[in-house]
Amino acid sequence: MKFAIRTITAVIILAGLVGLVRLSNSNRRLTDQVEQLEAELGRMPIDQPDRVHLVEIETPDVPPEIASHLIRVWQFRCYSPPGYDVVRFSGGGRVAEKGLYFSGGSTSGWGTPQAEAHHKLVTISFQKIEDRLEAFESFGGSSGTTSWGRFDPNHFDDSIVVQKLVSSKQGARSFDQQTILPLLKLYDPRSAEEKDVAGETLTTYSGGLFVLCPKARESDFSQLTRGETPEDFTSRWIATETEDE
Repeated sequence: MKFAIRTITAVIILAGLVGLVRLSNSNRRLTDQVEQLEAELGRMPIDQPDRVHLVEIETPDVPPEIASHLIRVWQFRCYSPPGYDVVRFSGGGRVAEKGLYFSGGSTSGWGTPQAEAHHKLVTISFQKIEDRLEAFESFGGSSGTTSWGRFDPNHFDDSIVVQKLVSSKQGARSFDQQTILPLLKLYDPRSAEEKDVAGETLTTYSGGLFVLCPKARESDFSQLTRGETPEDFTSRWIATETEDE
């Protein structure tokens, strides 16, 4: 009788160990899948649902037949809180190392604010067309292209400075809905020129900006791109970049 009880107990323990091993293997596979998904889509816990959240996608998801034509591509995941009303701006021309000064050709667009929170994909890419660069950017269902005629496409990778608002290395950041978000700025440090901007001398460079601007600050943003200071302006209106590449 004791032998039978011991045998049954051993079988139960063995079955439990086998189940534990299988569960451990399953959890490991699940962890690997979660880590892969976070690498593709960006890890972005939403702890404050009334704020805008941004994270850079470490490995942009671009079809190979398109990627082969691109010089560079960045992708970001954006969480938009309910009612977030934002203008998408992009342009190539002259920029300054700091701030939002811009002179050149640009494109902008906006959509109807949504009553519910949602996630959008932001894609910014460059391709060489003949002897010029063309930038493509999309934000959810809105997109546009701009020509960067002053940028040398043959020295794009080894010369430009890249300033990003968020980095995959540092993870997600969140912002107040009324904050201007300069998502990406690029410029060639070899192209420095002095310009008289709003009564002051400013060093500008060949480059461009990609910005998400709250609709309520559109007029202020327009002044800032001209090098002017809006009334009651504070530095908190503009989010600062996390790093340079």
